[in-house]
Amino acid sequence: MQQRVSVRDKFKILIAAVYILCEDSSANFYVEIQINIRQGIVMTIAQRLINCSILALCIGYTATAQAQALTPLKFCYEDVAQNPWTLPNGTGLNIELLKRVEEILGERFELIPKPWKRCQEEVRNGVLDGYFGAAVSAERQQFSVYPSLPGGEVDTASALNVDHTRIFIRNNSQASWDGKNLGKISTPIVVQRGYLVGSLLEKQGYKIREVRTLEDGLKLLITEEADVAILQGIDALHMAKQDPRYKDHLQCHPLPFLSLHLYLPINQQRYQRDPKRFRAIWNAIKTVRNSSSYQQLLENAGVH
Repeated sequence: MQQRVSVRDKFKILIAAVYILCEDSSANFYVEIQINIRQGIVMTIAQRLINCSILALCIGYTATAQAQALTPLKFCYEDVAQNPWTLPNGTGLNIELLKRVEEILGERFELIPKPWKRCQEEVRNGVLDGYFGAAVSAERQQFSVYPSLPGGEVDTASALNVDHTRIFIRNNSQASWDGKNLGKISTPIVVQRGYLVGSLLEKQGYKIREVRTLEDGLKLLITEEADVAILQGIDALHMAKQDPRYKDHLQCHPLPFLSLHLYLPINQQRYQRDPKRFRAIWNAIKTVRNSSSYQQLLENAGVH
């Protein structure tokens, strides 16, 4: 004899069906649920959802989720080469890393090269969703969110890469650096435009002179317009040591001035609308960066 199902149990079944249909779009119109009814009797229920409002709600839920997943995220990066991480032509290790993140998550990214200051301003104003190749600073944290640990500290394991800033001093200059302190600086220190090191130096009371490219910075040294340049990127080191225009005129301190973790921060308002999406992206960055295939790319590029 078949046991009657109470109104309360029917309601539970219907709620379960709605949940499964909304969570799994492959369920379509039919949901099969096995539930335990009192006295241990197991019933299998195959039921067409006839409440059109519930069906419409589920379809709307699925469509919204799919549309959200397919909406491209717009991220900018500096339009000046930072070998081997980013190049204006859309190549580089960080570009490759983010393409792999796209594949893992089924995401779509628009990666847009822009002047670095403009890139940050457009993220601040909500024109773009995020920017990558960015070190942590208090100013940037006022308008953007970085990957973080449960305690609130920035998660360095979710950085895209680590890069170094180095000190370049003109040979006939009196300027010096002992690994901690700069001395006898008679001209503004040359830095790349919009970079963290510039704001740090200004807070310490130094005057700075911003340049767009590494080459612009090194030229100011050999023309004796500046005594010291603090520049980020391996290309500056290579030029100073190998380029005949610079190698006999400059010295580069063997120790980095700063070593910086560089991230993909997200506009605060954009992050608040969909935090799970961006946390998944940061977790995927961590996964790709630690993968053996990506580690091989780093090795091939001479990155240690």
